[in-house]
Amino acid sequence: MANAGFENAIKNYLDNRAESDRLFAVSYKKENKSIQECCKYIYSQAKKLLAKGGNAVGVDDDTVYGWAVHYYDEDDIKVENVKGIVETVAPVKAPVKLEKTVEQKTIRKKTKQNLFDERQLSLFGF
Repeated sequence: MANAGFENAIKNYLDNRAESDRLFAVSYKKENKSIQECCKYIYSQAKKLLAKGGNAVGVDDDTVYGWAVHYYDEDDIKVENVKGIVETVAPVKAPVKLEKTVEQKTIRKKTKQNLFDERQLSLFGF
């Protein structure tokens, strides 16, 4: 179940957070906490989101990182073993929408008009 890429992403986030947040840095140094256990905690939280009969769940980055910080902030968290496969994927970027030039708009209008003219029925039977 362990996913090295996932563990590295969580560790990098938490390292950066500890550098910029002195209070979190104290929590992050706790002896009884580890990245592996943190990831198990995240997996268990995601598993709780599954609906009955469901077999997959998607969770956004902010939620996952929030769970990671929560794991280190709280001392009484019990980490459950989670069975299953964990996959991480990079977010899909939306395609860039290009502005159409005036020339492209004119060509498109002409094309639509030509199609309309070709399909227009004659009422006089010519």
